[in-house]
Amino acid sequence: MRKTLSIISLLTLIITQVVGQVTFVASANKVVELGENFKLSFTTNARGSNFKPPSLAGFQVLAGPSTSSSTNIQYINGKASQSISNTYSYIVQATKVGKYTIPKAKITIDGKIYESNTLNIEVVKGAKPNTNDFDKANPSNKNQNNSANDIFVSNNLSKTTVYQGEQIISTMKVYSRVGLRAFNDFKFPSFTGFLSQDIETPSQINLQRENIKGKIYNTGVLRQLILFPQRSGTIEIDPFELECVVQVKAGKRRNFFGEMVDTYADVQKKLKSPIRKVKVLPLPTNKPASFRGTVGSDFKMAVNIDKNETSSNESITLKVKISGSGNLKLINKIDIDFPSTFEEYDPKISSNIINTIAGSRGSKTFEYLIIPREPGDFTIPAIKFSYFDVNSKAYKTLSGEDIPIHVTRSNEIMVSNNNISISKEDIKTLGTDIRYIKQNNFELLPIDNAFFGTWKFYLFYVISSLVFILVLFILRHKIKQSTNIVLMKNKRANKISKKRLKQASVYMKQNDQAKFYDEVIHALWGYLSDKLNIPASEISRDTVKETLIEYKVDEKTINSFIVLIDDCEYAKYAPSAEGAQIGNDYKKAREVINGFEAVL
Repeated sequence: MRKTLSIISLLTLIITQVVGQVTFVASANKVVELGENFKLSFTTNARGSNFKPPSLAGFQVLAGPSTSSSTNIQYINGKASQSISNTYSYIVQATKVGKYTIPKAKITIDGKIYESNTLNIEVVKGAKPNTNDFDKANPSNKNQNNSANDIFVSNNLSKTTVYQGEQIISTMKVYSRVGLRAFNDFKFPSFTGFLSQDIETPSQINLQRENIKGKIYNTGVLRQLILFPQRSGTIEIDPFELECVVQVKAGKRRNFFGEMVDTYADVQKKLKSPIRKVKVLPLPTNKPASFRGTVGSDFKMAVNIDKNETSSNESITLKVKISGSGNLKLINKIDIDFPSTFEEYDPKISSNIINTIAGSRGSKTFEYLIIPREPGDFTIPAIKFSYFDVNSKAYKTLSGEDIPIHVTRSNEIMVSNNNISISKEDIKTLGTDIRYIKQNNFELLPIDNAFFGTWKFYLFYVISSLVFILVLFILRHKIKQSTNIVLMKNKRANKISKKRLKQASVYMKQNDQAKFYDEVIHALWGYLSDKLNIPASEISRDTVKETLIEYKVDEKTINSFIVLIDDCEYAKYAPSAEGAQIGNDYKKAREVINGFEAVL
């Protein structure tokens, strides 16, 4: 009993219910057809009581409320957590066309009353989807009908008339009233004439119901981009193409009980969106001097300098932050008129820009490192930034204030101890007409004691030329030899045979008689094949004997070779030989090859 209580107590300590903030959410399809049955759910993440449903005027309740609950326990890194889901569900039917708002439902949880969100539901007359698409995919089936409007793709543009540089949201979607099974291939437009930036979309395509001209479609977003037109005039956007697999009605058949039921088949469809045209208006000609092509809205400028008083040769950091909505990424320069005695470095540029369906918005910061080289009172004129405002359709100029800087004389000539995170790109050279006196030890040479033109110079020149000619001659000789295959085989014959005999000695130590004699035979025949330039396919005892006689090799050496070949071939397939015999044959092979090497 005590053990059971201990286990219960342990489980109670380990499992903690993660409720956090209580949620009470209502959910249903946003668009339904007249007479369509759909599910209306109210879900909370805690156990509640006294559930009060909302008024469902305009809808007929077919079933409900039915309740369901689930508990999920997770055990991660020694900690357990528990989540609860309670759902109240209704099956309702739309009885009248129109737009309806379902009020909030109420529920009591831990003595506190919680309310759900409201729901906006649109009821349309609708039309039944045409699932008889099998004939279009298979022209031989002429008994079925097809509607091309049951599935299509479209490139939806937020605007079709814009100014040059004004952002447009392009949304490529698929619309379907039939069963979508899979997406096979996408071919997106090239967007020639636009600068495009992708908007992050979920990798999993989720279909949502939408009312399109009185019909309900399941729609999914395939890709979204922000487009910035780079020239004026009419720009065409290429079609968007999609290959997908849909489920279509193929016919009827009788089931096990003899009833007629529909049959379906998966067919591949190629969809293509219409060409879209965008009218791009040119920007007005009365451009301000500080305008550099920025187009958008709600731009702001903040100017910040780290200090207004400093010493000469000490650095100052000036930051200019531009924020707003538009083509921020195209801003690459801010015009600032620094005093002529200020050394200016290329700015460090940092961006914080996000792309959403509302457009491109964020900020861009330019951080300048400037170093005053002379003392005095200076002024950086007010920094100006101009942009074209798409809302007012006019240019706007943002202006800061004049920045006074007081520079005192520094005791040091140069200061380079500032830890600035900006990389220096360009340095101006000051005072090139003055050179410092060298104070370290150095060697002076008489003017007439130069190496060039002396007898040592000419001797070095002659020796270098001779060495070059010698090296060139040796290289040409080696190249010529390498092209002579017969000569190369002749030279390497002894090296290859020694390599084979070395491998044979390994087999001899391993007491592997067959492999030992195989290597010895290949060493002997291979040596004479390379040395006498006899192809391996033509070499034989008679051929070798005739050729060796032509080379004036004595008959005793020739006979020793033939006898050794015979003994080795016999020993290779004969019963195991004694160790002394194998060692004797190995010694004879070395002696025969050395004998040939001395005369060939």
